[in-house]
Amino acid sequence: MNILHNAKEVEARVREWRRHIHAHPELGMETEATAVFVEKVLKEIGVSEVRRCGGTGLVALIQGQQGQPGNACVGLRADMDALPVNERNDLPYKSVNPGAAHVCGHDVHTACLLGAAQVLYSLRSEFQGTVKLIFQPGEEGAGGASRMIADGVLQNPEMQSIFALHVWPDLPVGTVGFRRGAVLASAQSIEIRVKGKQGHAAHPHRCVDPILIAGHVICALQSIVAREIAPLDTGVLTLGKITGGTAGNIIPEEVFIEGTIRTLSKDVNRQIVEAAGRIVEGTAAMLRGSGSFKASPGLPPVVNDDALFDMMQESFRRNFGEEHVRTLPEPSMGGEDFALYLEHVPGAHFRLGVGQEGRDNFPLHSPDFIANDGGISYGVAGLAALALDALKLKKKPGL
Repeated sequence: MNILHNAKEVEARVREWRRHIHAHPELGMETEATAVFVEKVLKEIGVSEVRRCGGTGLVALIQGQQGQPGNACVGLRADMDALPVNERNDLPYKSVNPGAAHVCGHDVHTACLLGAAQVLYSLRSEFQGTVKLIFQPGEEGAGGASRMIADGVLQNPEMQSIFALHVWPDLPVGTVGFRRGAVLASAQSIEIRVKGKQGHAAHPHRCVDPILIAGHVICALQSIVAREIAPLDTGVLTLGKITGGTAGNIIPEEVFIEGTIRTLSKDVNRQIVEAAGRIVEGTAAMLRGSGSFKASPGLPPVVNDDALFDMMQESFRRNFGEEHVRTLPEPSMGGEDFALYLEHVPGAHFRLGVGQEGRDNFPLHSPDFIANDGGISYGVAGLAALALDALKLKKKPGL
């Protein structure tokens, strides 16, 4: 079975689907039109077992030759939502929805999963088991994975493994990339409140200046990664927003700081959170004010299951050839709510090359980012191949 050949046969249709989705982006959990489009395409393919999940999410089943409850089931997941960005390009399929654009590649992810659905549906008499297709809204911070898990996406039937992909502009078109272990970081929002005593800027001794305290807090927090985390461990603490004050001649009452913590392990995450809380409270108290620190539950890191990584590596090299496969030199400190599925089901994540030689390949989330879909067949084939190979595994991977 030449799965890449099968994928190339449907590539033109997949590209059309991708461009339709790109032109009609939707944000967060409000992906109703995208869900309707996906339902329509699945129906055209012949997939009849389709249900809503988590509001505007979809779950579809492709039953193999013996795809009955109790048989093996593998999940394939794609995210559907866009970002609140106005894209800067002259594509003929540019977003028609102001303030929304697929500059993180979710249009490609959804189209690839639809393409994999068409390939797998055409091969349904040649495999045993069930493939569960998961089309998820709200990956960009809207809690889409949590909503779908709460709505039963993991059941009926239960999955033994799950896979996902993400476009990657640092890889050239026509390649896929992967790495063992942690591939994406945990992602956790933080909020800091520094409280002082308001008064006139001409009389600072009668006030407690929260802006001064906030400055010391910001500097002190950078010592955590530099001096409290082991040099071979990885962590990022970034403060991206600070708010305080109403006028230049008033020392304000409060300052608010927002940021994020990202790590590749839960232990390092706990260490940074504990240290940050201690530093915020202690620094504020030292300067006569008060400080509070709050961290959201956040997302765990995306960690590839070892057995499934071995299977993926062998599958891609066999199906694509060595020249189309890359071992990623390092993980990304970006986060992905695919990690929440991996808390329940062993799985693996790979990257699809969308970079184009001879031009600037802008980063994900940039208004100038463009995912070149010339190699979209590798995303389709990668998902389909992983589903077929996972259904053949004799030993269940472990969490």
